[in-house]
Amino acid sequence: MYGRGFSGSYNIGIYVRESRDDNEENYDTIETQRDLLIDFVKKNNMGKVYKVYMDDNVSGSGFERKGIEELKEDVAAGNINLVALKDLSRLGRNNAKTLLFLDYLEEFGVRVITFDGRYDSIKDNETVGIETWFNERYIKDISKKIRANLRFKIEKGEYIGHAPYGYTKSTEEKNRLIIDENTAPVVKEIYVLYREGYGYASIAKLLSTKGYPPPSNRNGCSTAGEWNQVAVQRILCNRVYIGDTVQGISEKVSFKSKKTRRLPQSKWVLTRNTHEAIITEEEFEAVRRIREKKRIHSGTHKGILHLLRGLIYCGRCGSPMFARVRKNRPVGYICGSYSKKGKQACSSHYVSEELINGILSDEILELLKDEDVKEKTAAMLEKELLGRNDCKKELLKLEQQIVSKQKQQDILYSDRLEGKISEQLFTRMNANIENRISQLRHEIEKTKSTKCKDLNAEEAIVQVIKRINERGITREMVSWMVERIIVFDAGDGIEGEYDELFTADMKDHIVKNGAVVIDFKFNSI
Repeated sequence: MYGRGFSGSYNIGIYVRESRDDNEENYDTIETQRDLLIDFVKKNNMGKVYKVYMDDNVSGSGFERKGIEELKEDVAAGNINLVALKDLSRLGRNNAKTLLFLDYLEEFGVRVITFDGRYDSIKDNETVGIETWFNERYIKDISKKIRANLRFKIEKGEYIGHAPYGYTKSTEEKNRLIIDENTAPVVKEIYVLYREGYGYASIAKLLSTKGYPPPSNRNGCSTAGEWNQVAVQRILCNRVYIGDTVQGISEKVSFKSKKTRRLPQSKWVLTRNTHEAIITEEEFEAVRRIREKKRIHSGTHKGILHLLRGLIYCGRCGSPMFARVRKNRPVGYICGSYSKKGKQACSSHYVSEELINGILSDEILELLKDEDVKEKTAAMLEKELLGRNDCKKELLKLEQQIVSKQKQQDILYSDRLEGKISEQLFTRMNANIENRISQLRHEIEKTKSTKCKDLNAEEAIVQVIKRINERGITREMVSWMVERIIVFDAGDGIEGEYDELFTADMKDHIVKNGAVVIDFKFNSI
């Protein structure tokens, strides 16, 4: 067909491309394309092959390709004057960009010819737009099909992409998450630390100090990489850890672009109970409430968890008070409004942490001399310190997981008897299930021995008193027992919600002298 029009004088560039977006349209390999075109050039006496330009496993939607760039350099240098392709779709599937590239070749006097006989730039320039438009429609259709297929998999609860930290992908069930026994305990520790009052940065620092591998380190080597506060925040915000799958949060702008856009929450795909949870929904909600509260009363502690953070408030304007640390001076707290806006907003209401520590210690020790207070404190410690109810829930959850694994074993055994799976596959899968059951039983025993011990009220109170006398109060003690601390400067008026808290004599005293008021959680005392 191409016997005429060639004199063997062309310097030829052969361009070949293969990619996954070609679906099943091209069955030949990139090497087959190359050999086909070399033979095609030789049989038609086109000339000498200067170079073969190859883009393997590269999409045709964009033109940022190594092979194309090399081809353009040789065209500009005058090294070639004919480009041979299998068909125009090999050049590209973006209509506009393909036409622009053909114009570029024409400007340099380069002839373009295809093996399939459908295009020769000398004869077919007027109809080339139809061919390139068809190629673009093809890849756009493939893109839609791929996107729809991914959406269907997501809605079924399959997890597309890398497994999140704390999980790994099952080798038996495609796109199913299973717990990673090495990293799941780190996730649990992060949730515990955050509920105890640690911030993102301080948690990251602590995890790095302990040598835990961060999410950025996918090769499992504990010495590579450091934790950062973004990684901690993502773990604390991700519903995947309560057994839910949330995907479809973003998508590509179009098949022509690598850019992505974040979708509105109404378009996210939430599938519940798709895999085994690492933490309870109650723990996740507790963290969410703390994060919400911190957003309302924002203020960072730069990795240091101060004793009264989040508990101490200004009596005049009601804003949270922030810790102020100065060199060679004791830690103190000042009004948040004053810190941000100065005297026009409020006064400093400065109070030292040491002073309040002493007041709290004396008040708590005095209160614990009262038998009624002891009983209320013991009841509070039983609920908040040892978490007996949480312990029962955790044990129930672990036992239910064992039952679920045993049911899997029954199904697996039935499949083996019916010949649905091989003996080798049965042995491997059954060993994995047995190993998981053993781990769950070990976790039950550990939970019983460390978290579910009966609380002796008298012993608990004795330990609290001993700790205060020897080393003062701790952040945990303050969290257990104190609702809030209100600091008044002399001259502050008693208004709003504080008005009903005090008698007339107390108000007079506060206005005249100022005061530190402690609102204990057992407020009926």
